[in-house]
Amino acid sequence: MKKYTFILAIILSVASTMYGQFEIKGLVGVNFASLTNHPTATNWKAKAGYQFGAGVLIGDKFYVEPGIQFVRNSREVTLENVDEFDFSQNFVKIPVYAGYHLLGHESGPLALRIFAGPAVSIAGKIKNGEEHITTDDIKKAHFMLDAGIGVDILFLFVEFNYEYALTDYFTEEVHDSKHTSFGINAGIHIDF
Repeated sequence: MKKYTFILAIILSVASTMYGQFEIKGLVGVNFASLTNHPTATNWKAKAGYQFGAGVLIGDKFYVEPGIQFVRNSREVTLENVDEFDFSQNFVKIPVYAGYHLLGHESGPLALRIFAGPAVSIAGKIKNGEEHITTDDIKKAHFMLDAGIGVDILFLFVEFNYEYALTDYFTEEVHDSKHTSFGINAGIHIDF
């Protein structure tokens, strides 16, 4: 019984220190995805894609922010001796950021913050270009590092982030291509 009382005391003390340091975020944004080291005889050019999702910011000056985003990356691909085609694929991205408010803080009217952390993107359905590249050609999970800067104004925010994959994009080991992306998100946050 003492063990359960001790665990309950820890949970209550952590919850009480986090009171007022909890925020829910909703976002929409645009991304420009590319590949490093294009496969032989191809050229991949970034086109505008989009994402939407949510996150939970826990903390104040220093914070942790797990989240989930639904992403569509789009690219224009040119194959040797083949016309150009558009290639778009859906992903579910799960980032876990650690951040720091450089100016202001979570509950203030204005804040400037930086964040970075790992993320995993789970490959989904190909929307365009499946006749040239199939889901079997692309790895199912992409592990990456993500970093960015955000500005909070009252209940609104804007974020700029860059992600770089640590794993290869394609299943074939002859290709050493890795996913990169620059994104801009905007949304609202609700403090608790």
